[in-house]
Amino acid sequence: MTKFNLMSFILLNISLLVFSPTVKSEWFEAHGQAPIINSNLDVARQQAVEDALRHALLFNGAQIQSVSKLSQGLLMSDHFEVRSQGSVRDLKLINETQAPDYVKVTIRADIVADPLQCDTAQHTKTLALTQFPILNRQQAVNGSVFDLGKHTSMQLFDKMSLHKGSYLAKQLLPIEQLISSRDQPFTTNEQQLLTQQADSQYLLTGQIDDISLFQAESKWFGLSNNAPKRQFSLTMTLFHGLSGERIWSKKYQTIAPWKYKPQQTVDVSSQAFWYSEYGVAINNQLTQAVSDINQRLFCEELTGEVLKVEPEQLTINLGTMHGLKLGDKLTAFHRQTFTDSNGILRQSTTINSTVLVVKNINRNHLTAAAEQVLYGDIQLGDLIRKQ
Repeated sequence: MTKFNLMSFILLNISLLVFSPTVKSEWFEAHGQAPIINSNLDVARQQAVEDALRHALLFNGAQIQSVSKLSQGLLMSDHFEVRSQGSVRDLKLINETQAPDYVKVTIRADIVADPLQCDTAQHTKTLALTQFPILNRQQAVNGSVFDLGKHTSMQLFDKMSLHKGSYLAKQLLPIEQLISSRDQPFTTNEQQLLTQQADSQYLLTGQIDDISLFQAESKWFGLSNNAPKRQFSLTMTLFHGLSGERIWSKKYQTIAPWKYKPQQTVDVSSQAFWYSEYGVAINNQLTQAVSDINQRLFCEELTGEVLKVEPEQLTINLGTMHGLKLGDKLTAFHRQTFTDSNGILRQSTTINSTVLVVKNINRNHLTAAAEQVLYGDIQLGDLIRKQ
């Protein structure tokens, strides 16, 4: 299949947006890559184009679910469901570079902005990440990949930094944090303190559950002579850092060939590792996570915190980077936690009736004053939401 026919074929199988002349569109350039497996360049090229298109859509804030079927090395169907601000109107292949083990492409996509689906989608939430510890470090001995969690979190942070959607990744914290096994809807103060230190609203933690190796078995002759395969299982959990509530958790799993020698030390920080089949498989899971988190936070209410209380005004840790502006009206909530009769930590909030108006605003913080009467019992640490 020629490059021209391939691109035409992919375009025919993408759900395109029915748009009017007034809909805003913008051209985005993106890069994609894929390993060449069994010398099959056509499949690698198709996967690289898909990878580039995902990056273009995710940068535009899209939420994507992609289903692909390959038959005899040809892309039979690829249906992209774009559930927020990005749909593809046109696609062009700009450049292709072939290496012995992988192919890289550059595409240019004309992405059309869809109407927002909820009022809060225009507000950007901020998020901090922790590094991902390896739950069973004995599994890291093969390849000496003890820093895989650190560099996996760095890869995810880089993807999130390029993402243009419902959230902004502000900081990758230089700490590891195991996910608590306690079945509590709210956490202790640890997640809240970490979020406050990063000046964010949300905290994403994770842990690598499984990186074990196994030798695939041949259907007819027992153990296969092919390269062993390695598991990758990563659980991510997202906390609302201001309230401490656990709002989302998901396990990402994949298996890929591990083509390194048993005693070889693998540099998990190297480009060569992330271009390997195993590295690409991990990155595909991380790309999906970026989209999943965008979907989870897309309609989540923007929430800030009172940083300073003065007689005539309040200082709040929200600003223009979150989509707020002068004159916006805000509401304050006082929060309390309690333990119920079953020993489960609960949280209650009390709405303050005072209407607050933004009087001065910067990128990261603003000052607000009561619209008509004094704001009364609003306290340091109270939650703030836009009306």
